[in-house]
Amino acid sequence: MLRIIIVITFCEAFITAMVERGVAFYAEDQLGFTQSQNLWLALLFGTSYITGALTSHRAAKALGERRWLMINILAHILLHLSLSLEPGAAVLFALNALLGATSGSKWPVVESYVSAGMTPRKAAGAVGQFNIAWSFSVIPAVAVGGVLIETWAPSLFLLPGILNIGVLLLIMRLPARPNHLPHDHPHRPTDGQMIRLRSLLISSRWSLFASFTLLFLLAPLLPYIFKQRLGFSPGPATAMVSLIDIARFATFVVMQRYIGWHGRRSLLVWAVLLLPVGFLTTLLSDHLAGVLLGEVLFGAAGGMSYYAALYYAMVVKNASVEAGGAHEGMIGSGLVVGPAIGLGGVYLSGAANASVGVMAVTAAPFLAVCAVGGLWSLRRASGGDHFRFPE
Repeated sequence: MLRIIIVITFCEAFITAMVERGVAFYAEDQLGFTQSQNLWLALLFGTSYITGALTSHRAAKALGERRWLMINILAHILLHLSLSLEPGAAVLFALNALLGATSGSKWPVVESYVSAGMTPRKAAGAVGQFNIAWSFSVIPAVAVGGVLIETWAPSLFLLPGILNIGVLLLIMRLPARPNHLPHDHPHRPTDGQMIRLRSLLISSRWSLFASFTLLFLLAPLLPYIFKQRLGFSPGPATAMVSLIDIARFATFVVMQRYIGWHGRRSLLVWAVLLLPVGFLTTLLSDHLAGVLLGEVLFGAAGGMSYYAALYYAMVVKNASVEAGGAHEGMIGSGLVVGPAIGLGGVYLSGAANASVGVMAVTAAPFLAVCAVGGLWSLRRASGGDHFRFPE
């Protein structure tokens, strides 16, 4: 089952990234969207994403995980094919928001299948395979999206619709419901271990929230950074944007192979410190080298927080859809707060397109709050630096 779900993960991440990241370039290039319009587009997507993520557990429990996943993929196909008909701005806003709801709803189910029934130690490896699969697929997806926009813009949505038909066939091979590890299993964490795990989980979620907030603040702005400030067209621009994803993928590979970070606070401290450095370097640099360096630092920090947050959630909540829903809910919150911060910057600037300096100032209070939250949450993880799960 794990092999099937990893293939599904790769395909769905490729599809999601192609549309989720590419739609800002599509809207700017084809419909002439301003920063403000792209930020509103992202904000509505994120709001719907949260709704889908937080309601997925109940729907999957009522209908069964496999059936609910198939319903979401069918909705994806219909929405992608509709978007390929080149609708106007109003319809793009509506259909993209519906895509947010179905995207937020599908991932908690996929994540539940990944590590269900595994001991915490084995779950780490399974979560690692999942992370590597989705993060690797995002790299070509972002670059391909830019090429499709330049070649024939509707194909940005048509290709994902076609690919999802194949995903439906794979989902049919999954069990109707994943089996979970019994709560009294001897390899489940003890009460003392749970205290440390919850502390690490809360800290990693602060960083996860921060990373996706900043990522989706950057996403609507990157077309302007690369196109207007650095002079690149959508094709090479989207390819260079994927450096964030390359750095995150490399981080996932290292974290899967080196398990010494399990139970340690140091990894999450690094994530807290590198996130604002990478973000501000990307946003404020006037030269290509500085922007690319910022992307690497930002991608690495985002990878640390994502892997840790998903792993600790799956262990604490025993790989339930609820655990994935809370995880995706944090991501969805970032999808909302990021564009909201951007809109605040646009409002402060009094222009359709705000300067990066204004965006940095607007984001500064958020950066400070998340850094304090991430570090303060680690106080109950003291004594856990040598914590290990049994084989």
